[in-house]
Amino acid sequence: MVVGYADRMELRPYKNLVPDSPLHRHLEHLLRENLGRVSAAIVCEEVLQINPPEPALAETLVAALIEGDFRVRLNGGGFIEWADLPAADAWNQCQRFAAVDVETTNGSREEQRIIEIGVCVVEDGKVASEWSSLVNPDRHIPFWVQQLTGINNDAVRIAPRFTEIMPRLLDDLEDTFLVAHHARFDVACLNGELSRALARRLGNRYLCTVELSRRLLPGSRNYRLETLSRWLGLRHERPHRAGSDARATAELFCHLLQSAEAPWSDYLRPRDPAAAPLSEKIVETNPASLS
Repeated sequence: MVVGYADRMELRPYKNLVPDSPLHRHLEHLLRENLGRVSAAIVCEEVLQINPPEPALAETLVAALIEGDFRVRLNGGGFIEWADLPAADAWNQCQRFAAVDVETTNGSREEQRIIEIGVCVVEDGKVASEWSSLVNPDRHIPFWVQQLTGINNDAVRIAPRFTEIMPRLLDDLEDTFLVAHHARFDVACLNGELSRALARRLGNRYLCTVELSRRLLPGSRNYRLETLSRWLGLRHERPHRAGSDARATAELFCHLLQSAEAPWSDYLRPRDPAAAPLSEKIVETNPASLS
């Protein structure tokens, strides 16, 4: 059992958080390589790096590894399986979305820190609530990031740290699909902060409005959020500020939701390990250096 910041600050359990460590990421990769099903013995050998023990002991070790991860289970026959809802079923059950955007110090995954976060919750196809906050990254903001965002070191010096806004953030994200423009970037940044603070990461599925726009809004000059917002007449007052970007992303998503023909579950990320190949290739966009 990992004891982290959450235990010290007495955070309630969040059902969308899953354990995060190199072992857990290796296990997920192994499951995805094997269509969502792999033996406990193989997990011991490839993930835990031990010679496969007796079956009962192997299952005990794997059970300890996957404790707290709602997406996987032991099936009682010596195999671990992907147990999350199929994408189509999850889509049919989802009623809330959270458009998120982060501004960061940029840099490598280990060095990068969030300096501002915006969240805009969508219910019934319209914006239900929104908020944003500067975040103290406890490190210098590069000059070019200051020029792009208008966020300088003085502005974040008295801002809350990520761990201080974490309860509100997790409350808003718990029962949602995440939505972001270049979603892989924003989700990775959030997971980096959560992993450092809690040894957990988000288990939410997510949608990328860049992918969706390329499919559902052909003909745009480009698919930058600012360009799409101007084209569609959406509210986007301060590009490269997290609150404005999250709001614009939410409004863009609400516009896209009107396209009833969209195969929405095909765009959910991460893809189901055992999902059938798509009839039409859909490629997630690479994360931008800045969203």
